[in-house]
Formats: sequence, C-alpha cells, structure tokens
Amino acid sequence: MKRCLLTMVLLFSYQILSAQDRKLTLNLNNQSIHSFFKEIENKCGYTFVYSNEVISDSMTVSLNVVRMPVAQVLANILPEKKLAYRMVSDRLIAIGSKKQSEGENISQSKTSFNGVIVDQTGKGIPFASVSLFESSTLVTGTISTEIGNYQLSHSFEKQHAYRLKVSSIGYEVLELNFIYPDTTALKRVVMTEDRQTLKAVSVISEKPLVERRTDRFIVNVEGSFLEVGNNGLEVLQKSPGIWVSGDGSIKIKGNQSVMVMINNVVQRMSEGDLAEYLRTLRSEDIAKIEIISSPPSEFEAAGSGGIIHIVLKKTRKDGLVGLMSSQYRQQENRPAWSSGISLNYKLKSLYLSGNISGGKEESDYIASTKINYPNEDFYASNTDRYNNNGRLMYRVSAAYDLGRNQSLSFQSVQNESKMNQYFDTYISFQGGQPLTGQARSEWFRKPSLHSSTLNYLLKTDSLGSELKMIADYVYSTRTELNNFSSVYSFTPKNSTYRNNTPNKTNLYSLQTDYTKVFGEALSFKTGLKFVATKRDNEVLNENLIEGTWQINPKLSNRFIYNEKLSMAYASLEKTWGKLSAKVGLRAEYTDMEGNSLTENSKFNRDYLGLFPSLFVNQKLNEKNGSALYLSYSRRLQRPGFADLNPYRLQFDDYLTQLGNPALTPEYMHKLEVGTVFWKGFSADIYYALTLDKIAQLANPVGNVIEYQTRNFSNSKEYGFSFNAPLKIFKWWTTNTSLAGYNLSYNLTNYRISQTTFYARSYHVFTLKNFLDLDAGLDYRSPFVRANTKIAYQLYTDFGASKKLLNKSLTIRFYVADLLNTAREKDFTEFGDTRIDFYQKRPTRNFSLSVSYNFSSGKKFNAKKIEQSNDEEKRRIGN
Repeated sequence: MKRCLLTMVLLFSYQILSAQDRKLTLNLNNQSIHSFFKEIENKCGYTFVYSNEVISDSMTVSLNVVRMPVAQVLANILPEKKLAYRMVSDRLIAIGSKKQSEGENISQSKTSFNGVIVDQTGKGIPFASVSLFESSTLVTGTISTEIGNYQLSHSFEKQHAYRLKVSSIGYEVLELNFIYPDTTALKRVVMTEDRQTLKAVSVISEKPLVERRTDRFIVNVEGSFLEVGNNGLEVLQKSPGIWVSGDGSIKIKGNQSVMVMINNVVQRMSEGDLAEYLRTLRSEDIAKIEIISSPPSEFEAAGSGGIIHIVLKKTRKDGLVGLMSSQYRQQENRPAWSSGISLNYKLKSLYLSGNISGGKEESDYIASTKINYPNEDFYASNTDRYNNNGRLMYRVSAAYDLGRNQSLSFQSVQNESKMNQYFDTYISFQGGQPLTGQARSEWFRKPSLHSSTLNYLLKTDSLGSELKMIADYVYSTRTELNNFSSVYSFTPKNSTYRNNTPNKTNLYSLQTDYTKVFGEALSFKTGLKFVATKRDNEVLNENLIEGTWQINPKLSNRFIYNEKLSMAYASLEKTWGKLSAKVGLRAEYTDMEGNSLTENSKFNRDYLGLFPSLFVNQKLNEKNGSALYLSYSRRLQRPGFADLNPYRLQFDDYLTQLGNPALTPEYMHKLEVGTVFWKGFSADIYYALTLDKIAQLANPVGNVIEYQTRNFSNSKEYGFSFNAPLKIFKWWTTNTSLAGYNLSYNLTNYRISQTTFYARSYHVFTLKNFLDLDAGLDYRSPFVRANTKIAYQLYTDFGASKKLLNKSLTIRFYVADLLNTAREKDFTEFGDTRIDFYQKRPTRNFSLSVSYNFSSGKKFNAKKIEQSNDEEKRRIGN
C-alpha cells in the first residue's frame, strides 16, 4: 500500500515538474501582463487564475525568449512586479502578490488564519481571489483551493481595521470589514451568484464576425446581428462566404457540393429537405459556423465542396440553463410557425442536456414550364402548388466524467418530418397531336432518422494529447407516395397511377483517433474508421385500370445496396515562429455491392483512394492578425445511395427520373491561396479540377424529359473571394463580401461555361437603449449547373429587434425579400431542345419572433458528443 501511495505521489510530482518544464518561445515588446499570460495559455496549454486587484492594467512585459522553461520565465518576470505564482495543478497556475518585498524585515512576526469560501448551497468555490487591504492599500492576497479553503498570512496590528475582498467569476464581489484579531466573520465566507454575469460577459467579450484559422474560417453568430430572430437557413444566407440558392442548395465557393454538419452530425437530406429543416432551427441556438473549404485529413475525404459546420450554443452554468423561443411568419396569405426549448443541467460529474423543436409551414408556389422541341413541337404548363409541411426534432445527451482525464458520453437524436405537397397543372401541347389537359399530383413524404452515439475520451497528458473512440448507429426510414392523374382533350392520353418509393437504411460505424502533442510547436494525429451500410430501396408503380390498381413491372424495382468503407489517416502539424504547416494523408478503401432483386442482377465494385492535404500559414503581424495562407487537398464525392438504384421513376406524363448504377465517385484537386490583412479584411483565389464530375443531366427523349445523374468528363473552376468587416461608427457596423468564379463543364461532346459574381452587404445600426436595426442586400449573377443556366438573384432584407428584462427577452420583427425580387428562372439546352422554367415562392414574408433565456447555478462547460458516421448519413438522402 505504501509503495502504491509513493508511486502515485512520484507520478503527480513528475506531472507538476514536467508541466513547469514546458518550453516557451515568445517575443513581446511592452505588452500588457494580461497579454503575457494569454500567450502562455495559447502556446503551452496553461490556465492562469488571478485577481484584478493584484494584476493591474498598467503592468507591462518585455521579453524575448526561445524555448525557455515556463517556470524560469515566470521566475524572471513576476518578482519585479511584486508577484508570485503557485502551480495548483499540472495545467493551472495561480498568481498572487508577493508576500514580502525585498526590503521588508523578514523577522517581523506574522499571524495566519484559515477560512473557507462557499456558495449559497454550502459548496466550496475553487480558485476564488482573496485580497487583504489596509485602508486602500493592497497588502497581500491568495487563491482558494479546489474545495474553497484559503489561508492568509500578514503582520497584523491589534485593534487595526482591515478589509477582505473576495471575487470569483459568476459571483458578486464580496467585501468584509473587520478589526483584528476578530476574524470570526472570515471563517466561512458565503458568496452570492451574480445574475448580471451573462450580461456583463456579452458586453465585454465581443468577438469579430469572422475569424480566420489555418484550415478554416469561423462566423461568430453569437453576439452578432445574425443571432436574433433568424432561422437556420437565413443565418447561412447572411453569413460571409456561404451562398444559398432559392431552391435551398448551399455552396461555399463556386458550385461544388458541400457537407452540412450540426454539432458534428451531418444532415443526411436532399437539398430541398435540408433547406426546410434548417428553417426550423433558431438562430438563438447557434454559436458559430465553421466554414472549411479544404478539409484536412482528419475529416472524411467526401464532400468535394468542403464542410459547413453549425455549432450550437453550449451552456456554461451549473444547475439549470434554458432557452425558449417562438416565431410566427406570414408568407403571403399562408402562415408558418416554429418554436422550441433547450435545457442543460449538471450534477457533479454528470452532464445532461436536451432540446426539442418543431415547426409547421403552409405556402403557395406558382411555376411554369415551356419546352421547344427540335421538330417545332411546343409544350407549356402552369402549376399551382400548395405545401403543408411539419417537422419535429429532439436531441438528448448525457456525459459523465469517469475521472480527471476520462469521460464517457451518449447522445440520441431523432428527426421526424411530414411533408405534403399538392400540384395542379394546366397543360397545352402544340404539335402533331395538339391537346390541352389538366394534371393533379399529390406528394406525401414521411422521412425519419434516428442516430445514437457512444463516445469515450481519454486525455493522455497535460499538453493536449488524447485518445478518442466513437461508435455510431443510424436507422433511417422514408415512406413516399405520389398520386398522379391527368385528363386531356385527347382521351387516350389520360392516365392515373401512383408511385410508392419507400427506403430503409442501417448504418454502423466505429472510429478511433489519437492525437500526440510534442510541446507547443509539434503535434501528430492518426486514426482509423470502419463504416458498414445497408440500403433497401423500392419503387412500386401501379396503374389504375378499370378501377383496380395493377403493378407496372417495367417501372417497379427493388434494389439493395451494401457498402463497407475502411479508412486511415495521419497528419503532422509544425510551427516555426510565425510560420506553421500541416500535412496529412488519408486512405479510404471502398467495397460495394448492388443487387437488383427485380432484375436478378448484381454488380460489385471496390477501389482504393489516397487523399493528401497541405496547409501553410505565415503570420505577418500578430497584433492585427494579418497572415498569408496556402492549402491543397484532394477530395471525392460518392454517389448518393438512391442514385445507384437502376430505377425509372415517372413523375408525370412529360417528366421522368432515372437511376444510374454505373455512377462512380468524382475526384477533385483544389488549390487555394489567401491573405488576412487590415482589420480582419480577407481575400483569396482558388483553382479546382474535378474528374468524373457527378451532375444531373436533362436529356430530351421524344416529348419526355429524362433527368439522370451522370459522370461527366471533368469540370474546371477558378475564382476569388473578398470579405470586408468594417465598423464605420460606434453605432454602425457592416460586412461586405464579394466573390466571383468561372465554371466550365465538359459533358462528353458538349461544353458549357459561365462566369458568376456574388455581392452581399449587411449593415447593423445600434440605437443605444432603443432598437437594433439591420438591413441587407444580396446579389448573384447568372450561373450554370451541368447543362442548365440559372438567372440572377436579388434579395433585400430588413429587421428590427428589442431586448427587454435585462436582455433576457428579445423581440424581433423581420421582413425578408422586401422588394419581392427573388425568383427561380432557368433554361436548359441539349440536343436542340430548350426547356424554360420559372418558379415563384413566397419569398417576401413578415415574421415576429420572441426568445427568452433563463438560468440558475454556477458555470460549467456542457459536453459535446461527436459522431463518426457524418458523411455516410448525408448519403442516406432523407
């Protein structure tokens, strides 16, 4: 037993000593001591605790050291400031005043007394700052221990007046006057929670709207004009560097497909469904958006256009923290609403959190289609569409700290949707057999997705090294029914049929990642991942013949798809002063099998891909954050599970969609060079080459237009982007983004090219103690997608918000597309056939939203649970 205790003591002592031996390279010239501590925290992984009564703003530090132990640096700097430090743990350093000045008589007698600092529940408050004043002069100070105990030593004079000042983040500052030797009131000091803390933090801790990192940039939604009264899709539409089309397709740069993640969970939906879901998210729940145009090797190689990661807010309060919000939106003559609640609770080492949100929307669309055929036939249709959609999402999670360096987490997420659309189409056809008619289509969809995640984390040292293991299971179902009937002046053309297209997906994944940090300038990451997916798709087409539904075997199909992915990666990141570089390599082996039960045919495919990545960042001026950066990555985009199904799905008499089991992944090489300069302004240029490009082709076959996803020879893209955040006046801030790119497709013997420009400018006006106003303008010139050209888009927005009840309650009024200029207009030319399409959604709408924050308890960091099956769930398509 003694040997075991001795070993533990030696190990603990070694951790403390090795922590103090961390090397620091730093060059500061007359910088504040706060900046000095911050640099050590960033470079060496320490956390400093100290009182503002001890550390004054006038203290400055100048030094130039290269790989000097932190303990030696502190020993050199602190004594001249009459400060001392104490290693509370291997990561925590407490700073206090020096007990004796050098000229003080050390033989003078001192008296010590002990006490404890607790909250209103009697729980000890760790690392509270304790300062002793004689008159207005600070004479000594200390920091409470992890359980709230403290000890003060001083040469007290009897019947002399003193003042004890105690402060801790999240509590009201407490001052106690006493006359020595009566210290009874100091034995047990009870502090009261500061209910204005969150208000103070929100005012003081302002972040820039956009921050640039080595391999990504971050849009800080929390605390910005984006935070109040928007839904998730509107936040993306207004975020610098993200471009959202009217149909809900989301791009980072140019026209490559992106992966959208929410708290490390990829949203496995089609573009249209994803847009509808994002509208139910509340901007009040969003902390930031990470935009990763060239993901490093630790991310899966899928997602040729990069990753958009929406990070939801994490509570920092012990006890109960919550947010409630609701929004009503008027879309022309149809209503829409959404509401939700988020709760977090902590009890000792157990963290619990959950949220639930839902929404319902009604809207009307109008659309028209015109088709000119090579033989001079002409088709025209006008469609009235009514939508009645509802969504419900809940998430529950639990995390438990197994010890100081270990934690275990579990998360369960459920998405349920019900989307009903009704189409009434009026048709006119001029040709060999002229006709007029009317078609009715009813489309009912119920997608459901459940995921469960188990996460284990082990911190192997104090530098940031860690081992992470993640296990995931996803179960997805989707029922889909389309009823169609048409009546024409030429009665043999009449038809009545229905399509049932259910699918079911099971997905299992296991992932392990290890990170080793070698001091402040070198880190290594490596990991393995395995994913197994089984997808069951069915298309059941039935015709109504003499009052009886009869199966059409030519348009019915059942297809089972199995896929196994085995992945490994390694990356190395190194810093040399202001220069940093990160290099990585990822290998992914794919083994897949498709089985068409209807056609009794199978196909097998396996392939190995290597995906290198490189990031270089050169800091120019650390004070203003200016830097140059370069990145290269190779990525791929796998076909969606449904696209590989060899089906033929007839939507109406003139529109059909085909599957394509011959689809292969597309591979993209992307090179990007950029700079961050004056006051956060940034600019970059890029070039992307995509081989075997996956895109949907509109192909006329007779009088029917067939849409099919195919592999094209290649696409080439080059472009630029520029972002300018600017504070014109104290009450007027603006963010302006400009971007442009040229995209060209080679579609076998057909080539299409287009240069596109984006411009976005948002302005925020803060009328102190009255209102916050914001206004925006968003313009995109025409662009191309495969063999379709899409017309320009123009949006104008306006909003006003008011905070009440100590900023806990927010009321916001918002007008989207104020001038009602947004619409979808495109044309497709292929094989001497031209298709013109126009659609108008109720883009001009008026909304009123209310949100309320409530909390009680001390601060804590809520656990975030990661998932390992992000890319696979995206391909599910629900």
